[in-house]
Amino acid sequence: MALTRREFVTAVGAGLLGGCLDNTHRGDTVAWGRQGRRFGEFLRPRAIGVCEDEVYVIDTTARVQVFDESGAFVRHWILPETENGTPTAIAFHPDGRVLIPDTHNSRILEYTREGTLLTQWGSFGTAEDQFIYPTGITLGPDNEFIVSEYGTGAERIHVFDTERRFLRQWGSHGESDGQFNRAMAIGTNSKHELVVADTANHRIQCFSPDGTWLRNIGAVGTDPGQLKFPHDLCVGADDTIFVAEYGTHRVSRFDSDGTLLEVFGSAGRGPGQLDAPRGVTVSPSGRVYVADTDNHRIQCFDSTERQI
Repeated sequence: MALTRREFVTAVGAGLLGGCLDNTHRGDTVAWGRQGRRFGEFLRPRAIGVCEDEVYVIDTTARVQVFDESGAFVRHWILPETENGTPTAIAFHPDGRVLIPDTHNSRILEYTREGTLLTQWGSFGTAEDQFIYPTGITLGPDNEFIVSEYGTGAERIHVFDTERRFLRQWGSHGESDGQFNRAMAIGTNSKHELVVADTANHRIQCFSPDGTWLRNIGAVGTDPGQLKFPHDLCVGADDTIFVAEYGTHRVSRFDSDGTLLEVFGSAGRGPGQLDAPRGVTVSPSGRVYVADTDNHRIQCFDSTERQI
C-alpha cells in the first residue's frame, strides 16, 4: 500500500500556561497527519493508544491506523459497523490483544495487533452485562476487564473477570462523589487505583478496585489545575495522570494525589497548539501522543525531566 505524504513539523513546544506555573515548555513537538481519508490522514481522530513501539489511532471514519513512533504509516483495518458512530478509546491486554470499546454499538471488540477480530461481547441495555455507551476499558490487578460507560440509566463502571463474566458495578448519574456525568475514560495506576475522566462534571475521580471513592482531581474552570471537559486520560509509568482537556485545548499532567505538575498546549493550529483534543497516551519512553482532533492530526510531545 502506498504511503501518503507526511508533514513532519518540528518546533519548540508551546509554553506552559500562565498562573502559578513557570514558563517552561515540553521540548520539541512532532506532528503528522492532515484532514483526509488516505493512509496517514485523519477525519477528527479521537482514540489513541501505544502498544510497545506502535501508535494506534481511530478517527471518525472508523479506521484503526497504526504508525511507528515517528509517525510512519504501518497498517490499518476497518471496524465492522460505522452507522451509529465510532469508538472513543483503545487499550491493550498484556498478551497483545487490542481492546476497543465500540461505543455506539454497545459492545467491546477484541483484535489481534494485525487487525483480526477475535471476539466481541456486550449488547445494548442496562442489565449487568449490557452497555449503553461503553467509553473506556482498562485492566484490574488480576486482568479483570473494567469498563466505563454513560447513557440513560448507565452512568457506571463495570468489572468483568478474565472470561468476561460480570463481577460488580457502581455509579449513577449525578454530581456527588462516586457519581458521573459522562464517564469518558478510565485508567489504572500501579496501586491498582482506578482513575476516571468524569467529563461533564469537569473532574477526575479516583477509586479503589472495589469501587470505593478515594478522591477527586480538578474542578471546573480554565486556570491551571482546573479542568474543562476532560475527555481522555492516561496513566504514565510513574503514575502521573495526563488529561486531554477538550474544553481548554490543552493537556494537564497531575501526580497521583492530584498535584498539578505541568500544562502544555494552547488553542490554535501551530506546532504545539491544539484544537479540541479528545485523546492522549504516553509511551514507555515518556513520549506523549495527543489526538489533536479538530486539527485532524497527531502531535507527539517530547518527555521532560523537569516538574513544576
